[in-house]
Order: sequence, then structure tokens, then C-alpha cells
Amino acid sequence: MEMKVNEKLSAIELLKRAAKLLFGNINLAFFLFLYSLPLFCFLIFFELSLQTTISLSYQLLYQQLNFEGYFARQDQKDLSENDLIPWLIQTSLLYFIPYSLLDLLTTTTIVAASSVVYTSEEEPSGLVSLVRRSVKICQNRAGGCLITSLYVLLLSTSVFFGFFSDSTNYLFIASLSREHQSFRNQAAVLFHAVVVLIHGTVFIVLTAKFSKWSAGWNIGMVVSVLEEDEDGKGIYGTDALSISAWYGRGHEKRDIWLMLMFLSKCSENLNGNGVLYTSLYVGLICVGNVIKWVAYVVCYYDCRARVLEKKDDVEIVSKAKAFAT
Repeated sequence: MEMKVNEKLSAIELLKRAAKLLFGNINLAFFLFLYSLPLFCFLIFFELSLQTTISLSYQLLYQQLNFEGYFARQDQKDLSENDLIPWLIQTSLLYFIPYSLLDLLTTTTIVAASSVVYTSEEEPSGLVSLVRRSVKICQNRAGGCLITSLYVLLLSTSVFFGFFSDSTNYLFIASLSREHQSFRNQAAVLFHAVVVLIHGTVFIVLTAKFSKWSAGWNIGMVVSVLEEDEDGKGIYGTDALSISAWYGRGHEKRDIWLMLMFLSKCSENLNGNGVLYTSLYVGLICVGNVIKWVAYVVCYYDCRARVLEKKDDVEIVSKAKAFAT
């Protein structure tokens, strides 16, 4: 596929190129569909566990804060920590072990296969050749990708704890205000407005930062799969994240918009239709996940080409100055 570097690609243009790359090659689409099936099946089970955990946490929190009338319309028994802890442990273990490993395997395959098609001179790439080349890339980069993913998991979990702390602090302060003051009091209303403003600002800043950092982390994962040093070895961990930051200079706004497009997801439990809804929801997640990583492969090659082009320009200018002197 021809790669043009003379124009700066927007987030929408990246998505268009990703969709064209994915749906313009039936072998690539079929291969990624098959390879995403294990993640799809696991996510159905994981999402049902997550929904139950969130629902129990929500009920227990409001019960502890004594928000009157919230459970008046629900015929539910009083909850305790013992009802929540088993679900919390189960969901955490599912997320940190099988989900992270399965997601890593799926991600590296999507990136490798997309790169093979994107840089291939054959159009379309044969299915057997695509599978063989993709598996070879994944085998050579498996260890480095695992190390980079651990860094990303640590960083992203830290940010999520920030979101959780901000939400918990807000609910705690709101409960104190409700317990000791009447909201009819103007001072109490003003205090609550200030609290909402502070925590709302923190939430917005964290969201913007997380979107920016997530874009860099994703490019770092792509670097771990596709980049190699002068010795032909893979680049991973902090080195991959540093190269990602270097490639992403000047593209911060685009990266934020691109990441926000893939962060807009929610989940809820729909009673008897929970499994059906979750299956549809997880299917959309898997499709979005494939498009996201294909888009980041396109983004990686665009950023890399621009960096190399600037590097060549600098070298040419330096040589010209040296020749002139």
C-alpha cells in the first residue's frame, strides 16, 4: 500500500485509512475475525462478572451513605462486604491474568497482520502468507511485547486509581454535607457547588491526560511489535514508550481525539436480556478493538515516516553547511 507523508493525517483520516485497509482486504478481515473469537467469548463472561461487581458496589455504597429512598423501590436485602468481596476478587483476577494475556496475544496479532498488509507490495495479500508472516512477527516479539504491556498495565491502573479516588472522595464529601447540613442552606449549596467544580475539573483533566497517555502507550505497543534496533532485536519497555513519545510530538490533539473515540463505552445489566445485550456489546468492543489497533498501525507508520523525513532533512542541511564551510 502506498504511504504518503506529505499531508498531516487527522484522527478521522486515520480511521478512514484503517477501515479501508481492513475492509479492502478480505483475507485480513477474515483472519482478524477468527483470531478475535477467543477474546470475544472470554469478554462475555468477564463483562457479566464486571457488571455484577459494579452493581453490588453501587448498591453497597449508597446503602453505606444512607441515601434514603434509593432502595425503596427495590425489594432487595441489605448488602454487606461479604457479598461484594468474592465478586471483586474474581473480577480482578480475571482482568489481571487471563484477560490481559489474551488481549496482548490478540493485539500483537492484529498489529502484525495489519503491518504485513499495509507494507505489502502484493494486493491483496494471500491468507496463508499473511498468517505465516504474522505468526513469525509475533513469535519474535512475544517477550518484548509482554514487558511493554506490563508497563502499560501498571501505568493505566495507576490512572484508574486516580479516577476511583476522585469519585470516592466526592461521594464521601457529599455524604457528609447531606448528613450535617441542609441543602436549603445557601452556604451548603455553595459548598457543594465548589466541591462539584473541583472534582469535575480533576475528572476532566485526568480524562484528557489519560487519553493522551493511552495514545502514547498504544503506539508503544505497536513499536514493540514492529520496531527493531540496529542489532535486529526488538524494542520494548521504557525504550518503546520513549520512541512512542518521540513519534507523537506535534500530534497531541489528534491522539487525544483518536483515543476519546475508543474510550466512549459503557456497560449496564439489563435483567433477563443481560447475556444477549452483553454479547452485542462485547461484539462492538471487539470490532472497535480491531479498528483501533489497525488505526494505530497506520498512525505508527505515518509518524515514523515523518520523523525519518525530518531526520534526513536535518542530515542534508548539516552536510550542506559542512560543505559550505
